[in-house]
Amino acid sequence: MRGVLLPLAVLAFGIWHSALTAQPGKPERSLSLYLLGHKIGAEQYSIENSTLTSHFEYLDRATKIALDTTLAFGKDFTPLSFESHGRSYRVFPVNASVAKASGAPDTFTLDGMAPLSAQGLLIQYWLTHGRPSTITLEPSGDVVRIAERGAPAPEGRPQPLLRYFTIDNVVWGREEIWLDAKDLRVAIAFTTAGVMAFEAYDPAYENLAPNWRGRTTLAPLLFAERDQQGLQSAADRTFALIGGRVIDATGGAPIEPATVLVRNGRIEQVGSRDAVTVPKGVPTIDVSGKSVLPGLWDMHAHVGQIEWGPVYLASGVTTVRDMGGEFDVVTALRDAWARGPAPPPPPRRAPPADAPLAHLLGPRMLLAGLVDGPGPGSFGHVTAANPEEGRAVVDRYKQAGFQQMKLYSLLDKPTTQAVIDAAHAAGMTVTGHIPTGLAMREAIEMGMDNVAHLTVRDAPGSDALRDTIAFLKQHRTVIDPTLSWNELLGRSAQTPIASFIPRVEHVAPPLRRMLDNANGGNATPEQAHDRIARSLQIVKALHDAGIPIVAGTDKGVPGVSLAREIELYVEAGISPIDAIRAATAVPAKVMGLADDSGTIRPGLRADLIVVDGNPLERIADIEKIAFVCANGRLYEPAPLWRAGGFRP
Repeated sequence: MRGVLLPLAVLAFGIWHSALTAQPGKPERSLSLYLLGHKIGAEQYSIENSTLTSHFEYLDRATKIALDTTLAFGKDFTPLSFESHGRSYRVFPVNASVAKASGAPDTFTLDGMAPLSAQGLLIQYWLTHGRPSTITLEPSGDVVRIAERGAPAPEGRPQPLLRYFTIDNVVWGREEIWLDAKDLRVAIAFTTAGVMAFEAYDPAYENLAPNWRGRTTLAPLLFAERDQQGLQSAADRTFALIGGRVIDATGGAPIEPATVLVRNGRIEQVGSRDAVTVPKGVPTIDVSGKSVLPGLWDMHAHVGQIEWGPVYLASGVTTVRDMGGEFDVVTALRDAWARGPAPPPPPRRAPPADAPLAHLLGPRMLLAGLVDGPGPGSFGHVTAANPEEGRAVVDRYKQAGFQQMKLYSLLDKPTTQAVIDAAHAAGMTVTGHIPTGLAMREAIEMGMDNVAHLTVRDAPGSDALRDTIAFLKQHRTVIDPTLSWNELLGRSAQTPIASFIPRVEHVAPPLRRMLDNANGGNATPEQAHDRIARSLQIVKALHDAGIPIVAGTDKGVPGVSLAREIELYVEAGISPIDAIRAATAVPAKVMGLADDSGTIRPGLRADLIVVDGNPLERIADIEKIAFVCANGRLYEPAPLWRAGGFRP
């Protein structure tokens, strides 16, 4: 097959190379860059004399991000040298230098998703060299996989001018790249930056953007559905867990040994093993020596891709609150995960390519609709410049099934008030950042219900902190501190992540490298320790005063960072059971779902985890997931880790 394809690929190369290099001094090409659907910058690139030169630059919330890259290659696209320096996202630097590429078979030079023009050359290398099953990247050693797919089209219209490819493992997860069929330049790309949705369009195809996102979101879901066909549950909807220690998160004493009977996805009975009789024919799973807890909640997530689903479940997270993802992406993922795992296909038949629904594994998703003020520095594509626009945004999110509104930095005061009032009138609550023009107290007095991140800056033990705490308690304000993300970003470069998040060793390699490069710059270990210690003192004071604390991660290691968040609460001096409740019962109450989940009680949704050990005695045992039960379906974690690209 490779021998048949090679002449065609070489011909395609000839057409492409002629088109791009025939005119000396030809103007640069460009790709318009979008983060969360908001146009933020451009990649300017040229290819001349078999050398790609790229300047990748955008503005992310008033922060300039820039990356300069040079890639020299031979006539068959074999890389000769590679230099790439700058940043691909605010906290992720790139500093790759390959003075002389190895030239080894099926090897290409690239470091991360940018420049996207280089990913086009990667695909052309793949085509020219007979579509090898894998390609090894230099200098990282990561192994990527490329496939050409049947191109989906907006509003059902065919797109004969585009060829559609997916690439796995340049970043964590699956990217989508459309090449112009005529000269094989990048026309459209869907990838992730900082594990959030990131897009690029050649100006010739930029008019497709408004309709393209919603249509193409289903395409990767359908491919992922086929990938996840083998992830069958260990028990399906009706079963009993027997012999374990039940930590029900109600605040009561553990029950040991206990039985939890699940029927049709709901908890039917829970109690001591002697008090609960398992009906004949109900499958039983012996969990003696293990602890059974409610499924965990991540109350500050940014879910930008399919791979988050199985990784979340593998780490025990059964509910997430997305705090401002791209509208079409998060609604598609929410709906696919709500439908649950894919039914097995009929014998000898694969799911049809145009299947209208996707059935995937992932946690329940609750959504906070992001709204920012307009301007080049705004975050996301949903903005409001005045109260009327603010009310319209709330109505759109409400109609789409969002539970909350998320405020962001550039909203002015009248628009902020309109969003808060409209959200409350619609039965939604309000969370997010404090807009730049407002003080925290002012936003809370206007009706803001939750505050994202630890915005309390008063000195631990001070009268000012006591006064702030009294104010927050009076207004029943909820805080999600995201300490684990602050710890990771603020750590000293001398401190390896594995020293406080051991499971980072199992993370997909591209994500692991990005995280390793994110740190507090010149901060010493002592300075980093002092900063996080101060935050821990503040969180402990908030908790002791009765301020609701909900566990969230922002980004970090999906799922895994939530366990670290819980552990940090214990390091702060919060009891293990209260730290666990911050990721179970308290979020359920905050989101109005205490009668549905968050604890282990009869009648509630069967979202459960089984862990080896006893996290009440050693909180790190919360990481040792033996089983996870999502909406009544029980899974072992190892296949889920693998499905998300992590090593079990």
